[in-house]
Amino acid sequence: MLLATLALSGFFWALPMRHNTAPHEHDFEALFYVGVPLVFYSLLLLYVHKRWGRAPVAGFAVAALLAFVVSAFQMDRRWGLDAREVELQQATMAELGNIRETTRGKVVLVLASVEPELFGYAIKRWHTWRYYLAGSVLTYSLDTEAAARAADFLLTRDRVESDALLTPGNEQVFLYDSAGVDDLMGLYRATYQRAVSGEPVARSHFDVYLGDGTLIHVREPCVREDLPGKAFVEATPEDPKDLPRLHLPRWRNRRVEKFHIVFRRDGMLFEGKCMAILPFPDYPVSTIQTGQRNPDRVLWETLIPAR
Repeated sequence: MLLATLALSGFFWALPMRHNTAPHEHDFEALFYVGVPLVFYSLLLLYVHKRWGRAPVAGFAVAALLAFVVSAFQMDRRWGLDAREVELQQATMAELGNIRETTRGKVVLVLASVEPELFGYAIKRWHTWRYYLAGSVLTYSLDTEAAARAADFLLTRDRVESDALLTPGNEQVFLYDSAGVDDLMGLYRATYQRAVSGEPVARSHFDVYLGDGTLIHVREPCVREDLPGKAFVEATPEDPKDLPRLHLPRWRNRRVEKFHIVFRRDGMLFEGKCMAILPFPDYPVSTIQTGQRNPDRVLWETLIPAR
């Protein structure tokens, strides 16, 4: 009865909840099934032990250990982080651990950054914020000034010297009292003015500018309704070998690197202006395509040539 319950439990979750488990964001729900192969192999080894004694079981254990070591080595080669990413993640985790003790039980507004990082996997994923700031109430809002008034703290990767800065010793993530929104608005304003001081490389629903290692989408005048969903950015390298190795197998044959600007997370809406900044790939590209699509049609799209 226990083994039958184990074998069926995952399926009784996945079938009625198939609309929840279908999206790729829920891949980790496969963990519900991990007990099935473990119990299968345990029963198999118990049978082998009973039939032929301990020697075959010890041999299987050694073989399993070797397979695990080889697998871990191959996974590190394909998906492993480089030294800079590791250093960034370690520093960020330590800083977020200290911040969590201050913000526990409080409302924290997570703000976009004017200095995004391509290797920001430790600090850009929403689920990562939720994990490292467990116990806090996290909010995300494009209407920064209004949302800041309702929050106890502001959290961002941007450092501004301010009396409201509560983590002056940090290097990766910074916590502010909600009064620090005025200083951060000043940073946004200055960044916007620098961005639009030159000529855009493309004009469409957004004007697109190339900054110092960044791709900047701006719009003025701008209201919340101008920022639906997310925009795509597709960079085509001059040499496909420059594509990063952190690609899923289903992307292996593609010749572009894909990014997304999620406006609720990456966008800034202030003083009737909106801005979203994406780090630019550090390899030579032939073209960049950016725009917005929905399942039925292309909302807007523009192509930026290498020149």
